[in-house]
Amino acid sequence: MHIRLLPCKKIFAATITMLAAAFHATASDNEVPVFITIGQSNADGSAMYEAPIDSLMKQWYTSDANTGRMKIWYRSCEVQNQPTNALGESARWVRDGAVTDVEPGWLDLWYRNENTEGRTAMNMIHGYGTYSTCDGVDCAQGRRGMEGSFGRDFLTAMPESELYVIKLGVSGSAISSWANTLDDHNWNYFYENIFKPAISDLLASGKHPRLAGVWWMQGCADQYSDKDYYKESLVRLIDRINTDLGFPQGRIYIGHIVKPGESKVTPSGSTQYGQGVRDAQDEVAETFGQVEIVDTDDFEMQFEEPFNGYVHFSHAGVNQIGSELASRVTQRGHEKWTPFTTPGRWIHMPNGSVAFIPAIGSPEIEYHTDGDSVTAILKYPGFSETKVFTPATTE
Repeated sequence: MHIRLLPCKKIFAATITMLAAAFHATASDNEVPVFITIGQSNADGSAMYEAPIDSLMKQWYTSDANTGRMKIWYRSCEVQNQPTNALGESARWVRDGAVTDVEPGWLDLWYRNENTEGRTAMNMIHGYGTYSTCDGVDCAQGRRGMEGSFGRDFLTAMPESELYVIKLGVSGSAISSWANTLDDHNWNYFYENIFKPAISDLLASGKHPRLAGVWWMQGCADQYSDKDYYKESLVRLIDRINTDLGFPQGRIYIGHIVKPGESKVTPSGSTQYGQGVRDAQDEVAETFGQVEIVDTDDFEMQFEEPFNGYVHFSHAGVNQIGSELASRVTQRGHEKWTPFTTPGRWIHMPNGSVAFIPAIGSPEIEYHTDGDSVTAILKYPGFSETKVFTPATTE
């Protein structure tokens, strides 16, 4: 990051929280959609292989309809059990994978995990990192996530578009590890090790990201949480999404956990259903206009003997989720996707000037003063934007 400081007059000391910031980004022709997936195992994708569905997915992904312009940020990682945290919960934390099969970076979006071939739809598989020891087409290959059908349907609706997926599903993780200061390990890992490198890479390559949406699929680990606790945590997560990622007021899609007997195609529903979680999600959606609930009772689930019931969506189910999300995202369209604006903070410099410190990206920054205000011009290879500082106190 290159910074050129210009003198700043009539600015007195003020706390960071009292600094007012505004931005304006110039229009660009290189805006690209970004879609974010976060949550637990149903966000990651725990669907088992189904041959007929895989065959159809492979047919599309190997056809000319797949232009190769869809990417997903990859980092080898795995889940590790932790001692009971400060909230009295059994924590599940993500960490770097024990097997470093592929270096972090963009891989081609695919319909299953084939990371050593440079293509994937996954980021982890429980304790096995992202490495797949199975070579045949009939094996799990890292299971299946919704991004396969999402990418297919997205590109079918917008064939000239690029698409960049940023994903981290942490199996068994509670909402606290994403949205509570006593245990926010998984949010911090996602933010520092996946989101920031991915966005910074797009910015450095001359692209201007637009957030097409965030998919939050989590709740089973909080099946015993009451509504107020989950709602408070979810509100905190939404605030982090709005302020930390650089996409203020971006669209957030939240998946319901299915109630046993409520699922139209899998009546047994989820054995880890929690009414408090669903009530909290509904109330948050009523409060925040940027939030949409995705009812999952039309999506098929799979029976799993270790759980003695239905916990995860099946291959058909995750594909239904992906198609539903792609339909909502593409119907909203480019103009309603949220453009990236650099998150950061203003600080006072020893010489009396102020400087804007980006939290993401490495723009070249130029400063100008006009009376009591300071304008920072952030210049990326593909676009520029301005941040305006107004001091809390002036002469």
